[in-house]
Amino acid sequence: MLIVAGIRMSRGEVLALASMLRHDGFDRTERLLLAALTNGQEFVALSADDKECALAALVRRPTKLVELRGALFGELNWQRKGLTPPLGSRGIEAATTRRLQEHVNVAWI
Repeated sequence: MLIVAGIRMSRGEVLALASMLRHDGFDRTERLLLAALTNGQEFVALSADDKECALAALVRRPTKLVELRGALFGELNWQRKGLTPPLGSRGIEAATTRRLQEHVNVAWI
C-alpha cells in the first residue's frame, strides 16, 4: 500500500490514478507515483504542482478515489497564498460563547 496525501491506496488505485494522469498528459506526476510503487515506498511526497495535477485528473471522472480527491483539495486550499491553518480546534462552543447574542449558522459537510 502506498500513502498519498495521507490516504492509503491499493496497488490498483495507484495504477488507476497513474493511468488518469498519463491520459491527461501529467507524465511527471505519473512517473513519480509509479516509481514509488515500483520501489516499494510506503509514502510518496507530492509537490503542490503534483497535487494539482492529481486533483485535475480526479475531477472529471467518477472514481473510487474520492477520499484522495478530498485530501488533495484540502491540502491545496491550506497552501494557497494568504491562508493559514487554524491554530487549534476551538469547536462550536468557542463560536457560540464568543458573543452570546450573536446568531451562529453552522453547516455540517
